[in-house]
Amino acid sequence: MSSYVQTILTAVVAFPFIAFLFTFPYIIYNYRKYGSVLSFRILIVYSFILYLLCVYFLVILPLPSIDEVARMTGPRIQSIPFMFIRDIFQESDFRLRDVSTWITLIKNKAFFQVFFNFIMIIPFGIYLRYYFRCGFRRTFLFSFLLSLFFELTQLTGLYFLYPRGYRLFDVDDLLINTLGGIAGYLCAPAFMRLLPSRENMDKASIRRGMEVSLPRRVLALCFDLFLIFLADAALRAALPGGRQMPGSLWLIPAFLYYSFVPALTGGHTAGKWILRIRIGATATGDRPHWYQYPLRCGSLLLFLFALPRIFSLLPPLPAFLCYTVWFFFLVYTGIRSARHLDLFYEKLSGTRNISSLADQPCPSEEMSS
Repeated sequence: MSSYVQTILTAVVAFPFIAFLFTFPYIIYNYRKYGSVLSFRILIVYSFILYLLCVYFLVILPLPSIDEVARMTGPRIQSIPFMFIRDIFQESDFRLRDVSTWITLIKNKAFFQVFFNFIMIIPFGIYLRYYFRCGFRRTFLFSFLLSLFFELTQLTGLYFLYPRGYRLFDVDDLLINTLGGIAGYLCAPAFMRLLPSRENMDKASIRRGMEVSLPRRVLALCFDLFLIFLADAALRAALPGGRQMPGSLWLIPAFLYYSFVPALTGGHTAGKWILRIRIGATATGDRPHWYQYPLRCGSLLLFLFALPRIFSLLPPLPAFLCYTVWFFFLVYTGIRSARHLDLFYEKLSGTRNISSLADQPCPSEEMSS
């Protein structure tokens, strides 16, 4: 039992690193599909990742040395079904006429191995039915494939890292694991009564996604700025003496990008398209006139970059006062953005960020059969 606990603790330690690699694409996926990131959905998905990580580590750990595996001479495959029944009887002191020995059928190493293989995949079946909305046939298939993946991992010696498999490929494990997944499928309704349905989660996510949140806007901005800085770097590399040009010249491609790309794409930039946002007219939500885009972008760039340059030319005291007012207005703008209120450059240009979720239906994530 202590080895199981140690393996699970190892998975818990490794989980933050796996989660870090998964987080960014998962956030983008949620914003792209629903327009929002629901905290309860994140809890379910991350618990699923942690569960899979624990199961995987239970399969491969502890890792032996390569020399130790090279000296192994035992069988690599157990291909006879239901051999676990014979093993349980052999490990026990069972005698048909002695009732007191019957308990040994469930108090031996062979039984516990079968039992743990069974319960190990039960959560997988629950997740498949509850969150991924799989039917019985798909749950059966995916449970079998997960078990097959684990057995092949063992057969190949951790994908040929070892000269041979250091654990036995056992056809009984395929059977027991698959039955565990089916048992999880059958148990899932008990959990589904206590938890919000996947349909309600999707509806809540889309309902929240109809408003453009501040993190969603910032993420779209990061995508666009990345493209702008790439374009700026390419121009500096292509032009003679480009590397000696002032660093603030990236504002020119930024202005051109935000002025003309949305005008040609119906209010989208690359970042806004990925995050399901578009620029619409404030009053109607329709496509703005062409001049509203440069007015929107120009007023924002003027406030963020031109005004501080102008303030730097003033005497110290007036400059300090101007910077203070500018800073507090910047904070006020951020607060308004967090509350989904129109900002000053949006009011000046008569535009606003609009969720494009309503423009076209989201692709279904239905997996039921």
